[in-house]
Amino acid sequence: MTQTQATDKRVALITGCSEPTSLGALLALELAKVHGYRVFASARRVETLKGLAAEGLDILELDVTKADSIEQATKTIRRAAGRLDLLVNNAGVAGMSPLLDTSIDALRAMIEINTIAPLALVQAFTPLLVRGSEAAGRDAVIANVCSTAKDGLPFIGAYGISKSAATTLSDVLRREVADLGIKVVTLEFGTIKTQMSSGDKVFDLIADRPASGLYKDWDVVEATVKGQMLRSHGLAPQATTVTRRVAAALATSPPRKIWAGVPSFMSRWIIPLLATWFLDFVFRRIMKVREMVRKPVVRGE
Repeated sequence: MTQTQATDKRVALITGCSEPTSLGALLALELAKVHGYRVFASARRVETLKGLAAEGLDILELDVTKADSIEQATKTIRRAAGRLDLLVNNAGVAGMSPLLDTSIDALRAMIEINTIAPLALVQAFTPLLVRGSEAAGRDAVIANVCSTAKDGLPFIGAYGISKSAATTLSDVLRREVADLGIKVVTLEFGTIKTQMSSGDKVFDLIADRPASGLYKDWDVVEATVKGQMLRSHGLAPQATTVTRRVAAALATSPPRKIWAGVPSFMSRWIIPLLATWFLDFVFRRIMKVREMVRKPVVRGE
């Protein structure tokens, strides 16, 4: 492929495309089939990307936590396309457990994937993004998948911590790279109909039961969290609907933030206006925190 051919169409890299019905895979297909991007769809295990390869997308083995894997992916895209117009940091893991019982090692691993990896990818691919911006005569785009879990829902605190930091990362990057011809978009997602929201795929931080002994057995806490997830799942928009809207925005004139899913409306417009004591009451009530404690201490609220 010549360099001229390589720069004829915009180029996108999307991480976390392993599940066929995942946001990453669906977004990759939408960008390629509808908006004409050359899409590099990546995952830690390349064999999970066979369906996307069959659709004509470029597939890429990429472990976002490994520096050598990121370096190899950078070289591959530089050789194959010579530029990058869109980087979507979608790879991530979720998890649940009371913070008092969360494995510190598992929390570190979650932060590594959800927070540190996106920055590592941005650092590696920014030269190609600058090249893409110059070739296209328009801003290149970095899109970071964040979450309304940053609002502080009990029992998914580790995930919320990692995504809150990811949101700050995205905000700071947006301000730092604006003059380099790069737009940064924060995707503030609530629950969307995916395997994760259905409860079929969850990254458990502890394997057995809360080690502190202060909460009920793990299966009781787990059932409560998954029950809330399933309730949100029932109200959530289809992943195809969300990815269609997101792809259209990223391909045309992306805003600084895109909100989607349940309860993104609440997270965007309502929660910032509510008193802290009221949010504490509501979140504890939703997640049945008092019922999860083995011997609750009865005091005035």
